[in-house]
Amino acid sequence: MKNYIFRSGLVLLLCIISIACSKDIDDERSILGTWIESSPVPERTTLHFGENNRLTRIDGDGNSEEYIYRIEDNTLFLSLASGQEGSSELFFEQINENRIKVENLYVSIPEAEPTFIIFDRY
Repeated sequence: MKNYIFRSGLVLLLCIISIACSKDIDDERSILGTWIESSPVPERTTLHFGENNRLTRIDGDGNSEEYIYRIEDNTLFLSLASGQEGSSELFFEQINENRIKVENLYVSIPEAEPTFIIFDRY
């Protein structure tokens, strides 16, 4: 009887641990890959999130910039991969597995309210 109770308790504990440790797809930020701007200016910007936290931004004229990125909560931290000084903190939201929202990468004049760019997975 003691053996049965011990085994039942062990199975119950393993079930609880496996449920607690499983990841929900909604909680994962699977952003690796290519994303193309859909709004406000369709196909103006392409973002490619690569391995080792590398991000390549390509504008509509074919100019590209390399960044190292980090995402914490709803913030996308960018620093130039070239080693030059300069970094940015932008609002970031993964709406679903195929759509992200990023604070405007093209702001040159501070505005009262930030604008956002929507990207869809390519």
